[in-house]
Amino acid sequence: MGVAKLRNAKRWRSGGPHALLVCTAGFIVAFVLRYLLSPLVNEYMTMLFFAINCIVMSYFYGYGYALGLLVVSTPTALIVFRKPYFVIDAMADSDIFTILVYGTIVMLASGIIEWLQRERYSAILQQRVSETRYQMLIETDQARRAEYAEHFAAMKKAQEGSVAPESDAK
Repeated sequence: MGVAKLRNAKRWRSGGPHALLVCTAGFIVAFVLRYLLSPLVNEYMTMLFFAINCIVMSYFYGYGYALGLLVVSTPTALIVFRKPYFVIDAMADSDIFTILVYGTIVMLASGIIEWLQRERYSAILQQRVSETRYQMLIETDQARRAEYAEHFAAMKKAQEGSVAPESDAK
């Protein structure tokens, strides 16, 4: 018998307004950190903090939120932290390279995290099913033993009842 494939393994993550709020807070923290360290790193590592945020949010809320953060973070990083600042102009080769590198890293890490989280959730569900089946087996076994005990007690009583008159006859 093989391991059961669970169709609801993708339900490992929570979502909704709480997830959006946490992702937004993570984006703001990444932006502030990048802004504070901007004099030190200049134009290098433009998207580093945003990529870290995407990967962390992927761990907690799934690849969908990570992809959404990547879509928001990429233009933010390229517009705010690249010269000329706050200007949208044609993309240079370095911008395309940055987008490809960080996008690939984030999506690869998010995909691996999603796969591992689904497998972990599936293992937890299978453990719960196994524990439930074990409890049911124990309860069934106890009920069967109680039934056998009643049956043997009734048989013993019946045998004692049929043996008693013979002993009275002597």
